[in-house]
Amino acid sequence: MESIIIIEDIKKYIENNILSSDVRIDASTNLQQAGIDSFSTVEIILFIERQYGVMIPDDQLIPDNFKTLQALAATVQALLQ
Repeated sequence: MESIIIIEDIKKYIENNILSSDVRIDASTNLQQAGIDSFSTVEIILFIERQYGVMIPDDQLIPDNFKTLQALAATVQALLQ
């Protein structure tokens, strides 16, 4: 699966379910600075696990993997392979 598709899926989920309607993000936005907190991160993890049928192992639950949509997509892509 292409990372651009993964980025768009996660972006849509975050914008529709987590962030306030006036906040916009793109692939390189720092998600923490955009307002994603630890509770939101758990919601994103659960979305990814349901959407893509992958479990994110504990050793992948590091801040760098959740910094941007690009980093999240790269993590998901690696798990799908």
